[in-house]
Amino acid sequence: MQGLIYFIAMPKVAIQNLGCSKNLVDGDRIIYSLKTAGYEITDDFSEAEVIIVNTCAFIREAQEEAIESILDCATQKTSGKCVTLIVSGCFSERYRNEVADKFPEVDIWAGVDDWEKLLKNKFVIQTENPYKRELQEPVATQYLKIAEGCSHGCTFCVIPNIRGTFRSRPIDAILQEALWLYEMGTRELILVAQDSSFYGRDIGLSLQVLLEELLKKASFPWIRVMYLHPKFVDNSLLALFASEKRLCPYFDIPLQHISDPILKLMNRPSRASDIYSLIDNIRTTVPGATIRSAFILGFPGETEKDFRALQEFVEHARLDKLGVFPYSPEEGTKAFTMKPRIRTSTAQRRCEELMLIQREISRELLEEKIGTSLNIIIDRVSEDPDYNYEARTQLDAPEVDGKVMISEGSFDIGSILPVQIIGSDDYDLYGKPL
Repeated sequence: MQGLIYFIAMPKVAIQNLGCSKNLVDGDRIIYSLKTAGYEITDDFSEAEVIIVNTCAFIREAQEEAIESILDCATQKTSGKCVTLIVSGCFSERYRNEVADKFPEVDIWAGVDDWEKLLKNKFVIQTENPYKRELQEPVATQYLKIAEGCSHGCTFCVIPNIRGTFRSRPIDAILQEALWLYEMGTRELILVAQDSSFYGRDIGLSLQVLLEELLKKASFPWIRVMYLHPKFVDNSLLALFASEKRLCPYFDIPLQHISDPILKLMNRPSRASDIYSLIDNIRTTVPGATIRSAFILGFPGETEKDFRALQEFVEHARLDKLGVFPYSPEEGTKAFTMKPRIRTSTAQRRCEELMLIQREISRELLEEKIGTSLNIIIDRVSEDPDYNYEARTQLDAPEVDGKVMISEGSFDIGSILPVQIIGSDDYDLYGKPL
């Protein structure tokens, strides 16, 4: 009589990813590690025996979101099947020693550098392929983290306290991951770091060298770079973008402010004249380039004169994309103790006024694209019944920028194809396949 074979069901694991694309990459690596070890991944948190909350802690709103998510998931230990609750990421790295006793439901606090070790010990997982991860849809568009940490010392930013100083990844490791992503079906590769333009400066290399290697050894139709510091967008880098069509002519440069007194208080090395020159240089060297930026409003000491200077810059520069954020005082940063503090209501008002200016600029710039032909990548099937697909151009990054709505044709997700732009609104375009 043959012996009976018993199958032991592995625990189900659910993960909630919060925060930026860099944090998302870490979360996807966690999922991959557990999945390859045999654990079942589920989207149903009520069925999960292990729940992981992968957190952000960059600003107050992110911290509040992390706390709310932890509390929500903690209820699954009484109402669901959860027996192990894990908090990973930046919130855990920053606050675990201070708040662990306030969240007795949390079994493991895993930071940004020790989550692999902690999870390996808990779940007996292997990390033989450190670059591999569970790819989120659409697989055709994926982020690749090229560095960790930051060394700039902006007075408002807590990232160096959480993730340490800037550390470039070796080019060989980046190329290995990039080639794997291409094999998996990625066609738009997005390079991310806290400051991608600083890549390699700590190891005797540069972002330009990395991009040249990627262009030579990988076949991605689109390569996009996010998060550039204005000080390190130099002429040689711009010349490379101008000469290589596979590099998306998209410059994501968080400028933070334009007023020299505020820039000095922020410990930003660029001044207004540098920034005006940089915008002109990009537009001259890379015709048709898109420039995206972000500003902090209500920084300690910001006057109405400083705000008017920012308004004048936005009207002059006519940036293609813009995000604005009210200043968030972060404990542990130099700006936390700066005076005078600006009322939150004042910061919010300035944000709203600046975005009213930007909305009109965006509408006018998009109107100019009507009648032109642009290449797009199909992101997803549209939920709007009047359109078949949501797509993007090389001039639009996922999640943060506008879409191109397509009402005709049948295409695979990830397809790259030319369309004619037939309409626009404040932030989106409308196109038909050529």
